[in-house]
Amino acid sequence: MNAVDMSIAIRLAKPEDMAALCALDTWLPQDARRAEEIDSWVRAGQAHVALMDGRPAGYGVLTYGFFHDGFIELLMVGPRFRRQGLGAALIEHLTGHCRTQRLWTSTNRSNLAMQSLVQRLGFIRSGIIEGLDEGDPELIWRKVIRPST
Repeated sequence: MNAVDMSIAIRLAKPEDMAALCALDTWLPQDARRAEEIDSWVRAGQAHVALMDGRPAGYGVLTYGFFHDGFIELLMVGPRFRRQGLGAALIEHLTGHCRTQRLWTSTNRSNLAMQSLVQRLGFIRSGIIEGLDEGDPELIWRKVIRPST
């Protein structure tokens, strides 16, 4: 199936979405603390769930702790839902909900798919952080969504 065949809807995640979000998260099997993070994001109103034909297929987290600007802290698309436009839809949704002039995100240098996606959506590479994941630096990206006044 491709994105044309699927109906995408995005909304704030609810506590009853927890099991589905945990099932989609590919990092959770490596670190059980991720479930606590997901729960915290959901309860804080920071997690947005993407539904494809009514089923949870991915989620994104929008926070404001990065120098008080919007920050896409996490974008997770379930493996079987990738390459169908869901990541772009989530980022566009989060961009539309961002309350600040700038929106930031980051990804590992090894994550070429995410780098391609954010570039395509108008983000500009803005920096690098070494040492978070040994041998795989974190690349920082920003997008101006509202010009300063």
